[in-house]
Amino acid sequence: MPSKDQVPEGPHRELLVLLFQMYRAAGRPPLKQIVFTAERLGLDGTASQETVRRTLHGKIIPERWETAYAVYAPLCALAGIDPDAEYYRNDFEGYGEPDTSTHKELFRQAWSAAFDTEELPPPILGARAPQVTLNANLVPVSDFSGEPPF
Repeated sequence: MPSKDQVPEGPHRELLVLLFQMYRAAGRPPLKQIVFTAERLGLDGTASQETVRRTLHGKIIPERWETAYAVYAPLCALAGIDPDAEYYRNDFEGYGEPDTSTHKELFRQAWSAAFDTEELPPPILGARAPQVTLNANLVPVSDFSGEPPF
């Protein structure tokens, strides 16, 4: 788990906490085993060993949900936890029913929050799109007059 100096408190760190909970529950498997398990699961996305390593080290947040899930789902499988099983949050205050969601939903919410709060470059103020002028001397190849309107 990266230190708080490497990944400070915030959505990215919360994502890493979820990943490392599952990574530890899976017995801290080697990267090859995580990638091999992801391939066996037949997921919609893939993650290379380098993607898994950089994600676990807090260097990147995968841009696509399918890639992020290809890091998380094999950890669930190796830990013997169904990602669609309910996950009970520890911050239950004792009022009403505890908040529940599935492991997958909780991870998706954390991924989305972390990805959406990454620093974006500032907008370029005053920038204008270049003007496009049409050359009136161009002759169309076909006027499509005999074509149906669809």
